[in-house]
Amino acid sequence: MSVLDLIFAPADILSKTANKVQNLDKTTKKFVNDMFDTMYENNGVGLAAPQVNKSLQILVMDCSPKNEKANPKVLINPKIKSFSQEEKIYEEGCLSFPGHYLEVLRPSEVKINYLDLNGKENEELFKGFESVCVQHEIDHLSGTLFVEYVSRLKRQIILKKMQKFKRFKVNKK
Repeated sequence: MSVLDLIFAPADILSKTANKVQNLDKTTKKFVNDMFDTMYENNGVGLAAPQVNKSLQILVMDCSPKNEKANPKVLINPKIKSFSQEEKIYEEGCLSFPGHYLEVLRPSEVKINYLDLNGKENEELFKGFESVCVQHEIDHLSGTLFVEYVSRLKRQIILKKMQKFKRFKVNKK
C-alpha cells in the first residue's frame, strides 16, 4: 500500500471524462488500496481516480464518522440511475482544491449502478451525506468539478488561488 500524489486543480485530467475500467486484475485492486491509503492520509471521505492521475472510472469513499467503524466503498464504472426530486444544499470540499469549501445544491438521494472490486454488479441507494459524496466523485469521473456549481466569478477566483497554490507548492519542493 502506498499514498499516491494528489492532482490539484486546474489540471487537464480533472476536466476530462475518465475511461471505463475493462479489467479487474491485481494491478487494479492494488490501485484501489492505494486510493484508500491516499484518501485516509489526506483526511478525505471520497476520492476519484483522476484525482491521483489515472483516467479510470473508479471511486472510493468512506463517509463514516471519525469515531465509528470504517465503512469503505469502491464503485467501479458507476452510473446514476435515478435521483430524488428533493434537493439539499451541502458544504463540499475537495482534495483537489485544498482549503476551499462551497455550498452545492444536489439531490438528497441517488440510486447508483456499479461494479464492486470483484466485478459483481450492484445497485445501491445513497442518502444524505453519502449521496453528496458519491455525486461529487461521479462528477470527477465525468470531468465536472464542484466549482462548476457556483458563479463564474467565484469559480475564476478559486481557480486563480489554486494556480498560486500550485506554483507555491512546486517552488517549495
